[in-house]
Amino acid sequence: TTRRSLPLMGLTAARRLLTHPTEPASYVCVSDTGLYEASGGGGYDTHSGNAEDTAANFDNMLQSLLGIINTPGENDPTKISIDDTLVILNTEFGRTPGRQGTDGRNHHPYGYVTAFIGGPITTAHKGVSGAIGKNGYATSFATPAENRIAAMLAMGMWPFAAEGFNVSDVPGATTELQAAQRSISKFLGRSV
Repeated sequence: TTRRSLPLMGLTAARRLLTHPTEPASYVCVSDTGLYEASGGGGYDTHSGNAEDTAANFDNMLQSLLGIINTPGENDPTKISIDDTLVILNTEFGRTPGRQGTDGRNHHPYGYVTAFIGGPITTAHKGVSGAIGKNGYATSFATPAENRIAAMLAMGMWPFAAEGFNVSDVPGATTELQAAQRSISKFLGRSV
């Protein structure tokens, strides 16, 4: 029996919205619910079977994502251009570095990864911002607010409107301009 891939269906819908010939979407969010349901629900809530479930679901998501992106020189109008599209791989929290039970991992918001790929992130700007120590806790990090601020700036949106984020969400910033410059420099790898 062939299993239907909900992540592939979501990414295919995103591709169609982003590559529409006359009215392409500016922003699309796809939630990866996994190819297989994890023990805690969804694709990644792995209170047991962490290695198997995460490997199968993450591999499926990455393969599905690669299938909708033009390879260098391909120029297929029905696929997205990674040069023009920012892909953000984000999670609400990570998994504990130590086991839960025999083969699971519990919730762990103290050290996890968010990846920004494509769009304004080029090979000249690639890199890592932050670090996770041997104990699984972040030693330097971006807050969820900082990640969202950087994403909005990358998409050309001003994140400091009254209904958005505060300057104080960016440590050390005292003005909107300074907060934007720090975010662009730290998370998008560009000097302003």
